[in-house]
Amino acid sequence: MKSFTKGLVITVLAGLLAGAAFVGTAGAAREATASVATGSASCTAATNIEAIIDDSGSMSITDPNKLRVQAMDLLIKTLPTSTTLGGVAFGSGIEGIPGVFEGIPAAMTLFPPEPIGPNAAAMEESLKANINADDGATDYNGAFAKADADDPTAQARIFLTDGGHDEGTYNEAHLAHNVPTYVIGFGSGLGATEDKARLQKIAKDTGGQVYELEDDSELQAVVNKIGAALTCQTPPRQFTDELSQGQSKTHSITIGAKTHILRVTLTWANPGDNFKLTGLRIKSHGKIVAASRPKPASRIKVSVKAKSSTFAVLNVSHLRPGTLLFSVKGAKVSGGTVKVTTQVGGES
Repeated sequence: MKSFTKGLVITVLAGLLAGAAFVGTAGAAREATASVATGSASCTAATNIEAIIDDSGSMSITDPNKLRVQAMDLLIKTLPTSTTLGGVAFGSGIEGIPGVFEGIPAAMTLFPPEPIGPNAAAMEESLKANINADDGATDYNGAFAKADADDPTAQARIFLTDGGHDEGTYNEAHLAHNVPTYVIGFGSGLGATEDKARLQKIAKDTGGQVYELEDDSELQAVVNKIGAALTCQTPPRQFTDELSQGQSKTHSITIGAKTHILRVTLTWANPGDNFKLTGLRIKSHGKIVAASRPKPASRIKVSVKAKSSTFAVLNVSHLRPGTLLFSVKGAKVSGGTVKVTTQVGGES
């Protein structure tokens, strides 16, 4: 295990960011303060992103369902297909008998930086095959060096780790190719003060942003939020529910005159569970003016953009001004109550 109850760090860039102080409440993502000029002329979408993914041994405990892989799959499925994406896995190399494993690198290429469109399936397959929590300890120096070598022109980076650097002295490797970096940490707590300070510094030095999560359950939702920032979308509205089998929770969001399509993303932690979006309707001046069923109102169209065992991405179209109401339903829940996060974003 690492010196800081391994927390996951994801780093990615999105526009003009400032500040890196942790804020928030217990049980929720605590997000660094920053100003992000999304949805305006001052935001420039990142078109070349490098992901740096921790695959050290303690991930088998902190991320047993490999939600870091699911989070990256979600990013691949929702970024513009023209986006260039590269991936690196890191740890500390294989540990074992002294002298036997010397020279084995701390990081390896998962996939070279290429446009997502024709390479998405290969990227996803490499993540699935190679992210197995089998790469020793945690070497930030090797991670950043490999990312720099693979993608020296990256405009944004994703740095994913569940622990503090523990292989020798950290030599400020994030500054060698200084691009905005989003940092996300998860676990029962970010233990050592020096480890947490290092993560904050990586984000602040690069003009990026840092997140803290108590565990891996919100990882996909955070990456989805980052993806929205990368593409200059308005940050998604987020709802978190605890639902049992068959239970539903209704939410509402205002639809403006210029909004015709929304993207709704549902994320959960257990691959054996499943959640659905139901009962979509729009109210205006006290009347139902549109619904997901054709009568008596005009039809709201819901289509599946992407789906996996722990997330679903839906496009909701044919919208009109008013209040959109929708319900999130626990279609299949393994036992008790399970957390599901719903994010409603801008046009897809």
